[in-house]
Amino acid sequence: MSSSGEIPAYLGRYRIDRVLGRGAMGIVYLAFDPHIERQVALKTIRGDVLDVADGGSATQGLSARFLNEARAAGRLAHPNIVSVYDYGESDETAFIAMEYVQGESLAARLAQHAAAGTLIEPSRALGWFTQLLDGLEYAHDAGVIHRDIKPANLLITQRGECKITDFGIARIDTSQLTRADALMGTPNYMSPEQFTGGPLDARADLFSAAVVLYEIMTGACPFVGTASAVMRHILDDDPRLPSELVPGLPAYLDAMLMKALAKRPEDRFASAREWRENLMGRIALDQSDDADRTIIAFAGPVAVLQAPSFEPSSRWSTTLVAQLEQQLATHVGPVASFLVRRATSQAQDVAQLRERLTRHFRTDAARADFNELLIRLSADLANGRATESASSSRNSSIARLATQPPSPLPVTATLLQEVTRSLAAYLGPIAKVVTSRAAANARDIDDFMERITAAVPDPKDQDKLRRTLAAIRDQSPQEN
Repeated sequence: MSSSGEIPAYLGRYRIDRVLGRGAMGIVYLAFDPHIERQVALKTIRGDVLDVADGGSATQGLSARFLNEARAAGRLAHPNIVSVYDYGESDETAFIAMEYVQGESLAARLAQHAAAGTLIEPSRALGWFTQLLDGLEYAHDAGVIHRDIKPANLLITQRGECKITDFGIARIDTSQLTRADALMGTPNYMSPEQFTGGPLDARADLFSAAVVLYEIMTGACPFVGTASAVMRHILDDDPRLPSELVPGLPAYLDAMLMKALAKRPEDRFASAREWRENLMGRIALDQSDDADRTIIAFAGPVAVLQAPSFEPSSRWSTTLVAQLEQQLATHVGPVASFLVRRATSQAQDVAQLRERLTRHFRTDAARADFNELLIRLSADLANGRATESASSSRNSSIARLATQPPSPLPVTATLLQEVTRSLAAYLGPIAKVVTSRAAANARDIDDFMERITAAVPDPKDQDKLRRTLAAIRDQSPQEN
């Protein structure tokens, strides 16, 4: 890097486009990878900083943490974790090439709301938080403990996704990057065991995540003051209940946060998955139209969920209900049975059933797989292979709704497949979801094609796709 502070043209093979941010340790650039032809964010650390911090050694201290970030995040591939692609060194600069996320940090969002005197909408906050738990569950299963979960290390994309970043002090399995008694993390968000130097496991990240959720919901960090004051509060004091700061917040949030902020790890949620399952169950109950609301009662380390009883409508076969429960359970756990039974008790057709259930899946790919399962099961009903509780005429109608929009011009499975393949060139895996939704909601074939085209943001790409779709439509036997 130029000593004059000029932006270099290249770092390694990466072409530098512009500066995204500057810090005391280095600069983050927007760059272009010519090998894969994609934009990346290059996080750099200066050689002179390494020399000062490491006593002249470029293999310990900050440089070791920098490389640790590349190794920790590099082994994780999850939609709620910022992907790391590469580590390299060029001249006097070490760098990490990572996913370029268009958005801003949660810390920036919180600052904006604080300046305006407003709070983030609870439903949006809980949506981000469930994504945070998704990412933490994946990282913990891979043997990675982040150890510095805080708003500044959570990015909110323009599409409203939450992504975890900055694994610089993460612990990888039995990594010896830091001593057992080393104080690592950001004080306001550190778990008690991080302050005391005790053994760390995934529950340390859950404590930090609880501090983040408390701050999102109330606009105030529960532990503030000097470093020594914060340490004393975290070790000895319980924060005020969130509902005391923001009247109207539900009691279950108080209970969840107090459990997750317990001083002893064994008194917290055992895993991110357990917390997510309890939270999703509570949200599901809030979405219920049942007047008899049921709360989550915490008994020991496990939260017990008592849900209102729903019975599937006779229009849905027991085989279909069981398979939908099995598919959803791999993503949300035991609460899947409640969600499916509630949906099948209220949905009048496959389009409504799809709408009620797909929102509970974590990723676009999972939603697409679920939609394919729903189409397949509905076709089985229509063909008489799962007809325990629905008439043949009703089943035929269900299968039609699952595979085409309510239109005088039917959209065939072949046409859907060709349109999805063409759209995937612009949107990737999410194309399956977009195509399915367009097919379910379009008035006719023209509206269907226009919905597909409108899903592509670039006008030039829209023109290309429109021509491709016109060719596909001309070749479709249904249209000739």
